Amino acid sequence: MSNTSRLKIMPGAKRSLITQLQWRFLLSMRLFFICLLLSSLTGIYVSSHQQALGEQKVALHDNVNGLLQSMVDQETGLRGYIATSNPIFLEPFYSGQKNYANYLQNLKATTSSSNFSNSANALLHVQERSTAWMLLYANPQLLNVKEGNLAAARSDDKNAQGKGLFDEIRKAVASLQRTSDAELVALQNRDNLWSWGALGFLGIFMLAMIAFLWSTLKLFMQVWREHLNNFKEATTAFGNGDLTVRVKESSDSEFNEVGHTFNQMAETLQEQQLALKDRDILEQVMQLNTGLTTGLDLSALMQHFFQRMFSLLDVQVAALYLYEEEQKQLVLFSSRGLQAEHRQPVFAMGEGLVGLVAQNREPLWLNRQQQEADVFAVKTLIGDVFPSTLYHLPLMQGNDLLGVLVVGSVFAMGERSRNVLQVVSSNLAAAIRNTQTYEHTQQQAQALAEYAHQQELSSHALRQQRDELTVLNAALEEANRVRSQFLSTMSHELRTPLASIIGFSQMMTRSTRQSPLSPRQSENVDRILRNAQHLLALINDVLDLAKIEAGRMDINAAQVNLAELIASVVEETRSIAVDRKLDLTVSLQEGITFIETDPRKVRQIVLNLVSNALKFTEQGSVSVKVVRQSLSNVHDPLADQIAISVTDTGIGISAEKQAHIFEAFYQVDNSNSRTYGGTGLGLSIVRELATLLGGRVEIHSEEGVGSTFTVILPVHLRAQHLIQDVRLNALPVSSLEAHTHSNEDMALAEDSATLKAVHNIEPPGEDAYLVVAVDDNPDVLQLITSSLEQTPYRVVGVQDSTKALEVIRELRPKAITLDIMMPQINGWQLLHQLKSNPVTASIPVILLTVLEDRSAGYVLGADEYLVKPVERDALIEVLHQLMHRDSVAAIDADTSSISEYVPNNVDLPQPDATNNVVRPLLLVHREPNIHLLVEKLQNKIGYVVQKTSDSQDVLQIIEQARPDMLMMLVHANDSRFLGEHIKSVVEQNVAITPPNPQLDEG
Repeated sequence: MSNTSRLKIMPGAKRSLITQLQWRFLLSMRLFFICLLLSSLTGIYVSSHQQALGEQKVALHDNVNGLLQSMVDQETGLRGYIATSNPIFLEPFYSGQKNYANYLQNLKATTSSSNFSNSANALLHVQERSTAWMLLYANPQLLNVKEGNLAAARSDDKNAQGKGLFDEIRKAVASLQRTSDAELVALQNRDNLWSWGALGFLGIFMLAMIAFLWSTLKLFMQVWREHLNNFKEATTAFGNGDLTVRVKESSDSEFNEVGHTFNQMAETLQEQQLALKDRDILEQVMQLNTGLTTGLDLSALMQHFFQRMFSLLDVQVAALYLYEEEQKQLVLFSSRGLQAEHRQPVFAMGEGLVGLVAQNREPLWLNRQQQEADVFAVKTLIGDVFPSTLYHLPLMQGNDLLGVLVVGSVFAMGERSRNVLQVVSSNLAAAIRNTQTYEHTQQQAQALAEYAHQQELSSHALRQQRDELTVLNAALEEANRVRSQFLSTMSHELRTPLASIIGFSQMMTRSTRQSPLSPRQSENVDRILRNAQHLLALINDVLDLAKIEAGRMDINAAQVNLAELIASVVEETRSIAVDRKLDLTVSLQEGITFIETDPRKVRQIVLNLVSNALKFTEQGSVSVKVVRQSLSNVHDPLADQIAISVTDTGIGISAEKQAHIFEAFYQVDNSNSRTYGGTGLGLSIVRELATLLGGRVEIHSEEGVGSTFTVILPVHLRAQHLIQDVRLNALPVSSLEAHTHSNEDMALAEDSATLKAVHNIEPPGEDAYLVVAVDDNPDVLQLITSSLEQTPYRVVGVQDSTKALEVIRELRPKAITLDIMMPQINGWQLLHQLKSNPVTASIPVILLTVLEDRSAGYVLGADEYLVKPVERDALIEVLHQLMHRDSVAAIDADTSSISEYVPNNVDLPQPDATNNVVRPLLLVHREPNIHLLVEKLQNKIGYVVQKTSDSQDVLQIIEQARPDMLMMLVHANDSRFLGEHIKSVVEQNVAITPPNPQLDEG
């Protein structure tokens, strides 16, 4: 064989074919990795070189642009200097000269190589044009201005000359840009050409290597096929019963070793065949049964069984047909000794001898003599040609048919062989059932494995999706945090200067006789004030919408007089209606008075709707209607609703746009030439606020006719974010105790004169009341100071919040205005320090800030909460209320409040004949104000009050005075045992009152 000889390294030597193939394969792999390495190196080189070209191009563009910009700076500065003669305009001129020199030096360094020769020439031309502009125009102009020759410097001819020279510079720079781009493109094209050439060479090299490897594999397959054909011929003859056949010696070492092994096995089997022919039938059955237990693969098992059966029983043909229950047919599964044209693949039940045996389920033995050939001329599995003996055995497992075994021999089959087959057939049926059961189990196991694999894939996908959602959620939370921080910062940074603008504008409108404003000045100030208030309203709308979307909009519930609220809104907008010549009317159903809701938000809703209606109505009227609605199917008094409708005869809204009208920033007319202005937030805020208040908004509109917006709100608010304004300093006794903590000398006050000294309330007069204003913005401090001029209040401003507490302790002002958003120590921290310090706890604090967090302010102890910008009158009114808060009146109010806790079923003592109350009451409390409070209650409770502040003396006083009632506060520093002990001693003789929540601290 020529192919085999080509594979040999040394002629005549038996070398392993696999070794030769391995050597060639390793050689091919080395060549492949060399190509891969070269390809990678080429790619890296091309990529790095392209990146370097890109960076060089960017640097070149930046320098060219910087060069032109530096010249523009020089020209701009020179023009400013010529126009104003102010040397400050020469700063960009000189800085432009410096930048020009730097950029020029960078460009010269970049274009110094031979690849940029044209760019170097273009750069030289730019330098010449720049020098000409400097010498012919810039320097003479500088000299003219310095010498005072402004007419020459500002002459049209001279400036036209300068413009022409500068245009030449622009053209030269543009030419430099084009030239450098062209040279960079040329370099890139050259590199691309080299890269494609290298890649082409590598591709050809790879193809050659693949061709070499393919030829090696093809040659190996040819040699392998020759050896396999040799083995196939030998095994086929061996399978046909010729145990004398042997495999020829091969030139390949592996094949030669296998062939030698096969020849040894054939010789051994041939010897065993001769020995087995003389053995007993039981030994033959045992050997056949052993063949049936060699494995669970039915195909291999049958081949092994046929091989053993042929050698034991001297048969030449055999076939196994398996029964398929669904199709009711027998299918050929395995055969031996049959020619392909004689194999019948399928038999139906009752068809042929195989179908007949399966139907009858009984063995069938056919044996013909030489002279009876015509008798057996029937169709069988081998056609019309019959061997001498043909034996059909049904394979049964209980009552189940598994198949039919057919065995034939060209010789007469003796009774011993038939008995062997009869015995073995039952074992063969059991083996078939076992293999079928194992195959079914394997299929189930494979299906379960595939299902488990799919479950694992699904679980992995779910975990991956969960991880992605976690990352996305974290990103959304971070974005929401950044947005909230941005809105908080913008709220402070925008509204604080706006508060100053509005405040100072309002001050200017109140011009005095000493400095009156002219009509034009007054009109300009009004414009400033009006536009600043409009801008503030827009900012408030954006911030309100952001708060609602973030779920941070609180609701402050209160009893609201709806008629007064609607009337105030109408009066506020009536001037707009008069200006636009529109009728503005209100209709309120009888019986509607108070509802429980947030008055600020309801007012904002109604004001937005009325303002919108007036804005979009050219002629006709706008009406506000309020009616009560009751849900007939809900038997709940809290389910009553109020419907506030605003109807106009304006432009109306088309049906297709009504679905979007409540979206944020949406407007019916979004064109550049729209007639009506606005941000498109009003209706969006109306809907969100109505939802927040537990209501909804409805719209009925017809384009060209008009619109009706109806807000339906519950009479009794049921909001998720409902809170109440809790003012800790408004509680009666807390107020008294706060004043008590402010001065240790107040502890001994017991009469009205001392009470007046305790509260230090004086009638207002010139500079009678000192107010400390704390704000980091000096404009705000100036605004507060100016606003309180010509009032009984004098303002001391503190800009550094770290020093505010010290200043307040020294000055002891009558009131404090406090901003929240301040550096170092913010308003919340300073408020906490003020209310925690006994010296400053009693001083009223007015929070004056852009933040709207009233609840937090009141909880921390603020007396009032005002949102910037604050009207001057509102600030003065709050100060007046705080200054005129009479302490005696407060005690009266506290008395009436506390008296509500006196039980109605207490047996009050009766006066004697002289109408004097004779029953004593012992009060144990550390605060003298509580003593005053209880004394004012003595007429109502019917006792004479005896007071002490020392709980250690209680038992001694009880023994001496024998009171009928004991009112006692157990302080935090008193022991629990002392309180229990006192109670156990006195409860036999003294009536113990229930603990009063307004007197009990402990």
